[in-house]
Amino acid sequence: MLGVYDAGRIISPKLADSQALGGMVGGISQALLEHTVTDHRDGRIVNANLADYLVPVNADVPDLRAIYLDGDDREADPIGVKGLGELVQIGVAPAIANAVFHATGRRVRELPITAEALL
Repeated sequence: MLGVYDAGRIISPKLADSQALGGMVGGISQALLEHTVTDHRDGRIVNANLADYLVPVNADVPDLRAIYLDGDDREADPIGVKGLGELVQIGVAPAIANAVFHATGRRVRELPITAEALL
């Protein structure tokens, strides 16, 4: 997976990579794994622990790479930087949903995308 970001001037490349790669992993998790299961009898969350709530592990994450556009945006900030934060996660789930649509012809509009949703 490749993410390209316009983050202005990158002050700390290691921190920027950590933010970007972490956001990509979060987006993969949102698109394919994370789902809260509620018991409709009493309204309790069934998978309210890390043993039952699925999150990605190293084997679930493909090769990730982040590229930053050259830029020094003095209008956004006096020192030319912009934040990455949660913005890096926003496009990942829709990109995965579009890839699933192009591979299967089935548009899934609820996350996580499951095999059952494609049947």
